[in-house]
Amino acid sequence: MWRKLQRGSGARHLGPLQHRPSARAALPDDARGARRLLGGAREAARAALGIAAAALALAGCGGGEARAPNPLRALDERRAIEVIRRAMVQEGARPVLGREVDLVSGGKVRVDVGVQNRSYGVVYVTEEDAQALGAALPPPNGRDEKLRIVRGGPDGAVRVVLLYQQNYLYDDLVGESHERTTITAERELTRDVQDFITYARTQKFP
Repeated sequence: MWRKLQRGSGARHLGPLQHRPSARAALPDDARGARRLLGGAREAARAALGIAAAALALAGCGGGEARAPNPLRALDERRAIEVIRRAMVQEGARPVLGREVDLVSGGKVRVDVGVQNRSYGVVYVTEEDAQALGAALPPPNGRDEKLRIVRGGPDGAVRVVLLYQQNYLYDDLVGESHERTTITAERELTRDVQDFITYARTQKFP
């Protein structure tokens, strides 16, 4: 009867070498587990600090001074006159040698390129010209402003457009640092000459 109860009770029989683990025996394993968890937390903290330091370093690099713009040069007068003559031909006008004209506002300018059988023409105003004529010339137009047209001659019938040298700039650099090419400056000068020729025809300048 006792044997049946022992077999049928479902209780696990422990032999002489098998012992139920005590709470005290489990403590070393728990301590080791706690140390492993603490070590993992320290590693995570170190990694977070490393990421933060890298982010600060990148921010410091990105906050440097901006690169200075490239030094610019203006189209020289000789090249500008060639561009002006070519622009007139493209617009169907025949360029001729310029002449000196007395301005209504005072002072005297030399028309760099005139138009055959017409009284109007183009003056390429260099920095030296602007300084010499002073108040006789209007201030330079901005790149997005209307062109400056002044009158001259005995009765003010002569119209000349003032194309200021400082509006046609380029840099000497090459490659990725090249910001404004001579081609860009010459195209802008060509556009302004042709706009003036079209305007003169529309207004029926003599």
